[in-house]
Amino acid sequence: MRLHLKGGVLTFLFCISIFCEENPWSHGLFKRIINRKHINHLILETRIDHYRLTLIVSDRFPYNYKSAQYPFFFRFKTLEEALKMQKIFDKHLDSGEEIKLFLEGSQIMEFELLGAKKN
Repeated sequence: MRLHLKGGVLTFLFCISIFCEENPWSHGLFKRIINRKHINHLILETRIDHYRLTLIVSDRFPYNYKSAQYPFFFRFKTLEEALKMQKIFDKHLDSGEEIKLFLEGSQIMEFELLGAKKN
């Protein structure tokens, strides 16, 4: 009975991984998928030569006191661009959808809004 149950669980997990749009565990170091649960804050920062939209991200653990927080950021030349991007991200995350980030270190080079309606 136990062997049959374990086989059923493995089959179920395999079927889920086949039908998933993307498997987040198969991403490398330079790709992340985030949602509202991962984002603690969206922060607008000013630097000497640019503006930043910083996402304070934390990994989800069973107990939040063990979670590690780290920043991912966009670079912008103007404050208006940064504000526009902040509104897009906030609206998309509030809708319950996910965002795929392509990283170079902590800097976000590209992103893709997953689940966004195509117009």
